[in-house]
Amino acid sequence: MSVSFQRSATILALPGPVPGSIVRQTKRQAVGRTAGGALYTYDKGVSAWGATLTFESLSDEEKSDLVSFFHDVANGVMNSFTYTDSTGHEFTARFASPDITLRKVAQNVWDVTVELELDDVAR
Repeated sequence: MSVSFQRSATILALPGPVPGSIVRQTKRQAVGRTAGGALYTYDKGVSAWGATLTFESLSDEEKSDLVSFFHDVANGVMNSFTYTDSTGHEFTARFASPDITLRKVAQNVWDVTVELELDDVAR
């Protein structure tokens, strides 16, 4: 089972992420404190679905392709793309964080974690 990220003519196919990916819903609110310590919030009135995907045992080439897609195609969190999950469902997505977590587990083997914002919850 594989997944893909696609923007225009660029398609990145990867082996499926670790089962049991974390899915979350985030309410868009800005939260802060005044100089006097009072809590204040600004509710934007929208929420978003998100998912944490961890890809285990990627080759150097797969890791480099994912990093290249992140930097050059999606431009971090700037551009949306189509995420197709391992069951074939398509979602409009974007990277939710300007970070990708890379962990080298062996020579030429990487575990990579990305945070996505999705237009809908994973079905």
